[in-house]
Amino acid sequence: MPARERQPVTLYVVPNCPLCADARAWLRRNRVDYTERDVMNDFGARRAMYRLTRQNLVPVFESRGRALVRPADEELKEFLL
Repeated sequence: MPARERQPVTLYVVPNCPLCADARAWLRRNRVDYTERDVMNDFGARRAMYRLTRQNLVPVFESRGRALVRPADEELKEFLL
């Protein structure tokens, strides 16, 4: 699906998180546009992530009102591509 037809993606992260850095790299490699939200420094982002997932682990990928927490590459590919 061309990038312009993809649904918006939000990536919930915390600073200096290696798993979050891997998540960013995956999105860039696969040319997925995304909005990043820092749940450590933005209480609204933390609250939004918790409402979606009912947990506090990162990274979280959100699209179309659904969220994946720390997904495997194949699961992420199926979810976003």
